[in-house]
Amino acid sequence: MNLAFISQPTTPNAMRAISALLTAVTKEKPNVGYIASQPDPNRDYFVQTQQLYQSLNAQMSVYLELESGFSHEALNALLNCDVIHLSGGDTQRFLQAVKQRKLIALLQAFVENGGAIVGVSAGAMLLTPSIASATLCGDEITDEESTLSAVNLVHFLFVPHVTQQQLNQIHFKQQLSELKSPCYLCSDNDAVLQMGKELLLYGTPTLYKNPAK
Repeated sequence: MNLAFISQPTTPNAMRAISALLTAVTKEKPNVGYIASQPDPNRDYFVQTQQLYQSLNAQMSVYLELESGFSHEALNALLNCDVIHLSGGDTQRFLQAVKQRKLIALLQAFVENGGAIVGVSAGAMLLTPSIASATLCGDEITDEESTLSAVNLVHFLFVPHVTQQQLNQIHFKQQLSELKSPCYLCSDNDAVLQMGKELLLYGTPTLYKNPAK
C-alpha cells in the first residue's frame, strides 16, 4: 500500500514524499490520474498539478470530475493509471461526490491491486477513516458524524496546514480532543508516506493521541 498524505504539494518535503512514492512505481515514467474535488472549468489546478508531476518525471493525462462533468470513460482511464492524485478543496463536498459516484470501493481496490494514491489536503483526509478532522483546518462540516466515514485505508486521521499558533489555541486543542482516532498534524512543509507497512515522516508531523480514548 503506497499512500502520500500531503498538506501543500509544492513545499520541499511534500515534493520529496511524492518523489519517493513515484520511485516505488515500477515504471520509468508513471502515469498519474487526477480527481478534482469540485469543478475546475479552466482546469487551472489540474494544469498546475500536471506541471508538478512533469517536474518529477511523471505524466498526468487523465482528469476526472465527479459532478456535472463526470465521465465513465475518464473513470476507466483513471483506474488504469499507476497513481491517483486526489486534489485539495472542500472536504465535505469532495467526500459527498466520491460517495455519490460509488468510488470508495473502487479506490480501495485500486490500492489493493498495487496502485498508489497521493492525497493533498482534502484529498489526504479522504484516505483516512473519517473527515471529522477537517474542522481543524477551517472546513465547515454540516453532515452528521455518522456520514463522515471515508476511504479508510489507514488507522489515523490527518490535519493539513497546521501552524504553531493553532497548536497553542485552546479551541484547537478542544477540537483535537473530540477526535476518536489518532491524528497526524502536518504543517504545509510536512508529509506522511505509507510505503507498504512502513510509515515515513517528512518534516516534523506530530502524532496526536487522545489520552482519554
